[in-house]
Amino acid sequence: MASLERLNRHSRQLMLLQIGQIGIGILSQFILLARWSPHPETDLFLVVSGVPWLVSAALLISGLEMALPAAYHCTDDASNFLNLLFAIALIIALAASFIGGGIIFMLAQQADLPIATSLGVGALLGFQILPMALTWLGRGVLVAREQLSTARMSLFIGSLVTAMGYLLLGGRPALTLSAVTFGAAVIAAGWVWYFCGGFGFNINHNLLSQFSPDLKILGRAMAGISAAAGLVHLQLLVERGAILSLGTGYVAAFNVAGRGYEALMALVVSAFVMPAYPHWAKNADAQRLLGWSFKRVVILGTLLSLGAVIFALLILTLLENRWTAGRQTTQAILVLLPRFWLLTGLQPLVLKHFAQGDTWPPVVGSLLGIGVMAIGAVILLPQAGLWGMAILATGSVVPGWMILGWREWGSQ
Repeated sequence: MASLERLNRHSRQLMLLQIGQIGIGILSQFILLARWSPHPETDLFLVVSGVPWLVSAALLISGLEMALPAAYHCTDDASNFLNLLFAIALIIALAASFIGGGIIFMLAQQADLPIATSLGVGALLGFQILPMALTWLGRGVLVAREQLSTARMSLFIGSLVTAMGYLLLGGRPALTLSAVTFGAAVIAAGWVWYFCGGFGFNINHNLLSQFSPDLKILGRAMAGISAAAGLVHLQLLVERGAILSLGTGYVAAFNVAGRGYEALMALVVSAFVMPAYPHWAKNADAQRLLGWSFKRVVILGTLLSLGAVIFALLILTLLENRWTAGRQTTQAILVLLPRFWLLTGLQPLVLKHFAQGDTWPPVVGSLLGIGVMAIGAVILLPQAGLWGMAILATGSVVPGWMILGWREWGSQ
């Protein structure tokens, strides 16, 4: 097992970087609202900026970072395997760039942007997939090599470049915001390229034959991770459809509360799950690592949950009958709190499976959770309102706990 001192050191470093990234992300959103909104081109940018992520997930390359460590430790020739993988990733990323850029161009044209502006937005946002693919590959290598802080630093740098671009640059929002996004992706890619030592472009029949078993391991893991990412978006869609029945304003309120819990979740995962990830990929004393991670995740998750309760109750008391949006948001914080606590505790089990390339059990758990939400929304929400939403949100995590918990402890 990794030494406790090294795990704790990585934990502290990743927590500090995550806190910094959250702070910069909040500042970036504030600058975006203050300088660039309200403006129709800003709204268009926020809509179409998600297209590259969806296309990348559909073509599986967005799962490289989390899927690579397991395959990296299975191969006997990491250097040539990475060169082959780099070539494959760039080819897929190039195809994804053209697809994503084309979709964005058409959406920009439908929004009545000039052709030149539409082409610029499509090219900048679509072709950011190329440096993004390199970043995902590089971060996967850095995680496998236990260079966790270096891998996380690329995200921190990307967030910092984005905030500075929003603050300092001017021009048409559609082009400027797209250029900032592309620049941040290129700089993050340069960072990981430097610390990985670069990759070669080598693809031939002999290499494909040699690394066919490793590519199959990687492909299965990437498919599962991409499916898991897609299910997150599907669950949000199902939830927002259900929340509509609660009344006007609750979708926005639950979106704000959900974003806050996502930030807290990222903090917990960075601090006490990711330090164990490369060791799980090597199958190094997985049970003891799980104990180290699980105990700390539960403690921090509980403390954050208590903080969220105190914050929500305080704000709810102050805003009662004063500010509808604020009151609805604090209600959403309380409704989603049990799910946050359960989901936080589940993360060590989920990422342990991801690290070991066994990605489909978490996917099945997520899919069943969506079923619980969809079916329960029809039966429970009309009568129970917010209480019903709290039950459904909490119940959507239960299938994941049952499947992963049984695989980890019940079958022993």
